[in-house]
Amino acid sequence: MSEALFKYIEYENYKANRYKSLNVFTMLKWAQDLLKNSCPDDSGASAKVLMSSVLEIETNKLAAALDKALTKKQIDKFKYYVFRRARHEPTHYILGQCEFMGLNFKVNRNVLIPRPETEFLVYNVLEQAKTKTDLSVLDLCCGGGAIALSLLFFGAFKNITASDISKKALEIAKQNYKILCPNKNNIEFILSDMFSKIGNRRFDIIVSNPPYISKREKCALAGELFFEPRIALFAKDGGQFFYRKIAMNAKKYLNQNGQIFLELNSNLSQQTQEIFYANGFSNLKVIKDYGGLNRILWIKL
Repeated sequence: MSEALFKYIEYENYKANRYKSLNVFTMLKWAQDLLKNSCPDDSGASAKVLMSSVLEIETNKLAAALDKALTKKQIDKFKYYVFRRARHEPTHYILGQCEFMGLNFKVNRNVLIPRPETEFLVYNVLEQAKTKTDLSVLDLCCGGGAIALSLLFFGAFKNITASDISKKALEIAKQNYKILCPNKNNIEFILSDMFSKIGNRRFDIIVSNPPYISKREKCALAGELFFEPRIALFAKDGGQFFYRKIAMNAKKYLNQNGQIFLELNSNLSQQTQEIFYANGFSNLKVIKDYGGLNRILWIKL
């Protein structure tokens, strides 16, 4: 056996033994140490979520697997995930999915990651519509479909129209529809810049989580947000651009006794209300979220 071949075999044995000795606990500790500088607030949580995905188990079962030896493939995959997280990439993009309303939505960098405060928006729409089955809904700026598909899954609406200006976002929304609601056909996806392609349709409910972050607020954002599509986050006119669009046009697309549900930038709640008052709306109510922040603007004709 040549010296070169001997050294190669020794090296491969070393690698095999090294990987064999690395278990879940050891790799979690390594990941937490690596992430504590870049993601100090959730280094442990991120490591556990990523490891659970690699092992294909639920996170609450991870504690029982700490002594489990990892394969080289598993270690390489986990390291790849952790290095991406260390660059502030959101865990949901790394794994390609996000739970919303108890449903697993496919996400990528073409769509906003749905957040718990938007669940609060969905809950309020469902609550107001729970006794009716003939209501039509327009979801403006639908993104990956979290709002529209949650309403479709949990509600009993006559029809739902989901619109967005981004073709790539609508592709993700359609994929989520096929995964989550394949047997329901009372939904339509429309590529539209706000109301531009809605035509002569009228709805009982308009719901939207529009872009609402102002240029002034941009400098205070966490690094993770800069992985998300700018078109879904930022709004001109001090964060009010899309609220103005809705206020100026919504009446033309609402049936009698129609309603509007909007997620609010809690920092701009009063300014948003003033926009709707200035456009002839008078029946407005602001609903606070579980943290006491002004989160939903509910408007009735």
